[in-house]
Amino acid sequence: MAENENIQLVREIVADLNARRLDAYLQKLDEAYVGESELAPGPVRGREGARQMLEMQFRAFPDLHVEPEQILASGDHVIGRARITATHKGNFAGIPPTNKTVTWQACNVVEIRNGKVVRSRIYADNALLLEQLGAISIPRAKAAG
Repeated sequence: MAENENIQLVREIVADLNARRLDAYLQKLDEAYVGESELAPGPVRGREGARQMLEMQFRAFPDLHVEPEQILASGDHVIGRARITATHKGNFAGIPPTNKTVTWQACNVVEIRNGKVVRSRIYADNALLLEQLGAISIPRAKAAG
């Protein structure tokens, strides 16, 4: 696929996630799909693994919204940088619901073959997310002067 088609596929994926069109989203993944992120318990494998991971995310953050800020393509790879907003309404990573609204950023590196996503790797500001949920405290440097 051409780079502009790969970018369009990623835009459609984000739209599917935001509209909760889970089946439409899953059809854009290859059956051999592998997804990775720091907070996943391990690699997410195949469409069924992706479904389970997303259902868990949507239970924890029912209003989760991904706002793309930048999408770049190079050959079969697309890199998307996004701002994510959500309200913590369900258990997430062992953290009971806080009802807090959270915002964090993430970058997703996606590999596409034959019009389907075969691999994705999410790099997110999980420290900021966990801090907003009250799970950790991040020390801040004091201003000079």
